[in-house]
Amino acid sequence: MEDLIAAIDMAPKPQKAYLKQLFKHIPISSRSCRIVELKANTKFVSANEPCNAIWVLVEGRVRATEEQISGDVYVFTEFQAPELFGEMEGFAGISYYRVTLVTVTDCKFIVMPMNSFLNWIRNDSEALFLRVRTLMSRTLEETKNNHTYLFLDGFDRLMLYMTQYYRKHAKNKTCILQIKRQQIAEETGFSTKTVNRSIRKLSDNGLVTIDGRKIIISERQYDQLLELIDKKISH
Repeated sequence: MEDLIAAIDMAPKPQKAYLKQLFKHIPISSRSCRIVELKANTKFVSANEPCNAIWVLVEGRVRATEEQISGDVYVFTEFQAPELFGEMEGFAGISYYRVTLVTVTDCKFIVMPMNSFLNWIRNDSEALFLRVRTLMSRTLEETKNNHTYLFLDGFDRLMLYMTQYYRKHAKNKTCILQIKRQQIAEETGFSTKTVNRSIRKLSDNGLVTIDGRKIIISERQYDQLLELIDKKISH
């Protein structure tokens, strides 16, 4: 077992600042944890398994998936560090994980027992306030996005997906999507055929650039996508 504070010190700088603020008052009795490093595309939590640990993502990206009765896998959101998994179930008193979690990239986690997490958070008002604020901010953003989706057809929803991906992953005013079309289909809820057709349409209209298997979005294209989405919603 490792000491949680020592584990946080090994996290990348941006994540370290948030995690140090979150855990700065955690007592020694709750600091026992494990360091887990996983390769990309590794399932580390399965829906309906006992929720007995908090997985703190300190480096990398994770996607949440749900398997439909038909056997199709639906990817409904993606997370990047820092993030806590199992927390919502713990707060809600749910004894099992609600979704399946899979690493998108190589990831590093701090894993702490659920009991240790709950015993600490009940007595740390600063940490509880920080997590409530983070969760409520995300909930409001998700509510806004869900409302926006009601006004968009399939092609327009893909445009929205592209703008969201740009905001998360753009570097030097450019975003390169090096992901399979199947993954985009899973995350948007459309068939691969519909995604391919919509991406070609985006490319034909100069809204994205196709380079082999890569989809490239420049800052100018991102601004154009935002403008088109705003017009759709306002009308």
